[in-house]
Amino acid sequence: MPAFQPTADQFRAFRDDPYDGPIAQVNLLKFRVKAEYKEGEAEYGEKISGEAAYQRYSEAFTAAAAEVGGSTTLLASTERYFIGGGNWDGVLVNHFPSRQAFITTLNHPNYKEMSRHRDAGLLCQELIVTRPSWLHGEKA
Repeated sequence: MPAFQPTADQFRAFRDDPYDGPIAQVNLLKFRVKAEYKEGEAEYGEKISGEAAYQRYSEAFTAAAAEVGGSTTLLASTERYFIGGGNWDGVLVNHFPSRQAFITTLNHPNYKEMSRHRDAGLLCQELIVTRPSWLHGEKA
């Protein structure tokens, strides 16, 4: 079921999982039609799409993730469903050397500032954490 944040149980299960290898995260994204910045934010009233606001978040998050060896592999708009169907506007795939690297990114000193763009642009999402079998064209 689409959500906006993990539940406390989901976060604890992720944090406490003993697997310490690389992870990739597949994010299915649903954007607001128009970004909704809060009153008092510099962008309040700006007429941009939710997708454009989320792009701002993704750029900042990618820079923060790089500090701990993480990377954004893909940020893309949904073109069409070739198999199956759904209602997602975009896909984001991030890679981290470990789950702790991802948690460190969430605790980045600038995360609150960057996440306001996520809040303004994102309606909901699903985030799937994976343990890669293949990574960068090679068996993991």
